[in-house]
Amino acid sequence: MPFTPLHMGPGMAFKAALPRHFSIVVFGLTQIALDLEVLWHLVRNTDRLHTFWHTYLGATLLAGVLTVLGKPASQWIKAAWNHFVKRRHALDFIVSIPTTWVASFTGAFIGAYSHILLDSLYHLDITPWQPWSTSNRLRGLVNPLAIDGLCFALGLAGLVWFFARERRKRKFINKPAKP
Repeated sequence: MPFTPLHMGPGMAFKAALPRHFSIVVFGLTQIALDLEVLWHLVRNTDRLHTFWHTYLGATLLAGVLTVLGKPASQWIKAAWNHFVKRRHALDFIVSIPTTWVASFTGAFIGAYSHILLDSLYHLDITPWQPWSTSNRLRGLVNPLAIDGLCFALGLAGLVWFFARERRKRKFINKPAKP
């Protein structure tokens, strides 16, 4: 599965379940970072697209780096977003949840491992347990359309849950005092 919005579905469900302890921004950055490997191999026209970074070992190393880089990157992205929405007087869209180290860690590691798991179900050229094994026993276990449907459903449910909670929270905060 190349990077699509469907990769973000499980991440949105985690964000809804753990709003302060999971960074959807770091999760997304991890998805993109992993698929830069695929883009690199596509540009070079190589036979295998999913190599070292698409193993659990490579993904673990990348998640460690993104835990450290993801926290400040997430804060910068949120600040840029808030500046953008303030200029458009769309104050309801301001993001106020800070990115903690825990949120950065969970976003990076859940992002990395879910990416490898999902790609293992799809692609013939991925060997997720390298250097310990050259096999991929997950390929073909689940219908790709079922995986897409599950990712879409998780994303939709996560969005509804997250925004419903945010709406309730903001109504409570902005509720006028009774006379």
